[in-house]
Amino acid sequence: MEQLPIVRPGERVVARSDGKGGLILGVEKIQGFGFAASAEISGFVLDARLLLNVLGSLKMPGSWFQVWCQLMALQSANRADDKDRAAPRGFVKTNQRDLQARCNLSAASVNEASQFFVHIGWVRTAKRGILQLNPWLTVAGTSGEQEKWQKLWNDAKGPVCIIPHPDYPTEWRQAREAEKKAAEAARRKEKVVTLRQRRPVRKASA
Repeated sequence: MEQLPIVRPGERVVARSDGKGGLILGVEKIQGFGFAASAEISGFVLDARLLLNVLGSLKMPGSWFQVWCQLMALQSANRADDKDRAAPRGFVKTNQRDLQARCNLSAASVNEASQFFVHIGWVRTAKRGILQLNPWLTVAGTSGEQEKWQKLWNDAKGPVCIIPHPDYPTEWRQAREAEKKAAEAARRKEKVVTLRQRRPVRKASA
């Protein structure tokens, strides 16, 4: 048996077919396929395994997963279709009504999913009808493109990215429900002041 390749830091094992049913193993340097954990780091692209690992472990409603998949599907990163793209590379052209139709979901379901993904910093509204998905998580490009997309995100004060644990969606829902109840309780405690109607002043007869 041949000796396996020696993999050093910053390298990875790659495999290709030898055309005879076997595999040829080699080693190559990793270039740009790492997750940038800090907004200060630029020039990184999507680590798809990290994102899929998070999505696979999150205990969230299926409707949220539908919405996220549609957002990802709308984010074309291919240069070949630049002329036909509705939004610049790294961005998505859509809105709540469009997502409702694509996912066959209610407005409430799409709205809740959208608010959750904004909350965890996976998406932001760039302008009306145009969304930017977090460039550190969702779109692969050259280091120069990544630097540009990350700068746009940071300049717009995009939300800080969170990698949530499996039960976080439930905790987020419970926190939102508690906030709604607290706001409703505070509203009921407000004193309602009834304004008295003034009676018309009668002029004295001469």
